[in-house]
Amino acid sequence: MRTLRLLPAALAASVLFAPQSASANGRFPLADQLVVDPSDPSHLVLRTTYGIVQSTNGGSSWSWTCESAVGYGGTQDPAIGVLADGTILAGIFEGLAVSHDRGCSWAFAAAPLESEYTIDVSVHRDDPSQAVAITSTGKGDNGFHVILAETKDNGATWSQAGNAILSDLIALTVDVTPSMPERVYASGLVGKALAPALERTDNRGMSWTRTYLDAAYAKGVPFIAGIDPTNPDRVYLRLSGTTADNTMPLDRLLVSDDGAATFKEVYAGEGDLLGFALSPDGKRVVIGGPKDGIRIADAVDLVFEKVSSVYTRCLTWTAAGLYACGNEFQDGFTVGLSNDEGKTFKPIYHLKDICPLECPAGAKSPEACEQSWPGIAATLGIEPPACGIVGPTTSSASSGGASASSGGGGDEGGCGCRLGSSPREEAVIASIACGLGLGLARRARRRRASR
Repeated sequence: MRTLRLLPAALAASVLFAPQSASANGRFPLADQLVVDPSDPSHLVLRTTYGIVQSTNGGSSWSWTCESAVGYGGTQDPAIGVLADGTILAGIFEGLAVSHDRGCSWAFAAAPLESEYTIDVSVHRDDPSQAVAITSTGKGDNGFHVILAETKDNGATWSQAGNAILSDLIALTVDVTPSMPERVYASGLVGKALAPALERTDNRGMSWTRTYLDAAYAKGVPFIAGIDPTNPDRVYLRLSGTTADNTMPLDRLLVSDDGAATFKEVYAGEGDLLGFALSPDGKRVVIGGPKDGIRIADAVDLVFEKVSSVYTRCLTWTAAGLYACGNEFQDGFTVGLSNDEGKTFKPIYHLKDICPLECPAGAKSPEACEQSWPGIAATLGIEPPACGIVGPTTSSASSGGASASSGGGGDEGGCGCRLGSSPREEAVIASIACGLGLGLARRARRRRASR
């Protein structure tokens, strides 16, 4: 995202329609979001650059589902959520993909999310059978279609919650307040100036109040990092930006204690701050990034201490401990679990620890992923016998991207943009580029996303 604000519309359009392979995304194998099932802590769902990876036994073994089975491809990184009955949500450019059988089959949610760019999802802490999703669909010269949708039945049905947000907002993230579910926060960029702003509703979307960040942060991109589990007014915000000369990433952590009316800076990163987590009681705060490692603080004073040098891509804190996404070749794990607040980690997932998801006969995902698996296996160094497969792998097959016939991505699925340095920045690029007068792409996507 960092360089996009410098791009003229013509260049954004050329990036959008640049040819890309629809069968491989060619990215370095990394994991960057881990979600723990709210009803089954042994069920872990991991977003990676090569698809969705799951464990149903706390990390002892892992299964893989390709991007095309979910319905996306290219360089998209879906926003993942897991509901009370194990239903998985994946917010992508084509809509909201939903799986009620732990990934064996996927379908897009109907209206009001049909063919809408579902940029983020948030599952209720108090009742995880409920969740919200926010859209950020470009409408060309008419701005963006930004609505809050909600489910109260584990993703079986969805309805619009309240009223749409003003169309000058490019929505980026959404979060339900754990201790006050009627209050929802959303972040985004406003207008041609791409001014960072927060939206807040106290009545489930019936009315929205907008707050702009101070002028000192006018060039940043705001992502809601978390909300205190007991204090609805405390909001943590990651502000993605660059150094003064626009050459290097530089993220900041901001905090508000007045319901997003004002923010103060509590930490300036050395680079991207891609990881953030609160302890289950909200009393400890942990942040991290590839350059910053892992740093932890008391929520009272927010004085951060470095406890690890893990190449941090994600952080998730549950009663089981602190999970971190790392770099396999630097940290010796792709996902690790710490029981000492990030000082040390036990590896629970290595790149080679996956096999294709096993499903009942007739399930759609295994068939969709069959051609992708040899390329994934070759890339990650997995020998076929490890998964009970007889025969050699070949790197000539797809490495996990979607094919045009699958409803996944390629250049259309992710808008063909690869300028950001983290998953959420990629989403910003897609949203902005596809909304700046590029209605043709949206119309084409609606046709292709029809099911």
